[in-house]
Amino acid sequence: MITIRKFKQEDEIDVLAILLEEEQVKFTASPENFVSDIEANIVRFVIAKDDTLVGYFKIDNDFHSDILGEDNAGVGLRSFAIDRRYQGKGIGKKAVSILASSISEEFKTFTWAYLTVNCKNEVAYQTYMKGGFEDTGELYLGGPVGPQHIMRAKLHKES
Repeated sequence: MITIRKFKQEDEIDVLAILLEEEQVKFTASPENFVSDIEANIVRFVIAKDDTLVGYFKIDNDFHSDILGEDNAGVGLRSFAIDRRYQGKGIGKKAVSILASSISEEFKTFTWAYLTVNCKNEVAYQTYMKGGFEDTGELYLGGPVGPQHIMRAKLHKES
């Protein structure tokens, strides 16, 4: 079973044991960067398969002003990573598909979860699409390794 929960300090050793492909590190935070990030606007989450931590991501509640402008009601998904030993097993897709519902309680005042994904990172783009994110049709041009698709998923189901 795949679950998502907030990072706790006692998760540090397990997160630091996550292995990433060299290609992944261009597009995400290293495990060391993830555990050391204590910015006030960042909330860290871990992804578990059963009782084993297999990935992580950050939610940036100031993402909307950086990427989308001040009037946007969205948080930003950053640094999504799955351990290379667990890739190709559907874990990333499943984690993306439960991401919005897993974080919605923490971010009740926000409507959308946004992310940017590098236009060269087709595998990640397809994972986000299959997991329920939609491409807004806009590009973010301020990325360090080229243009990025802007994608979003609704945080709260309509009642």
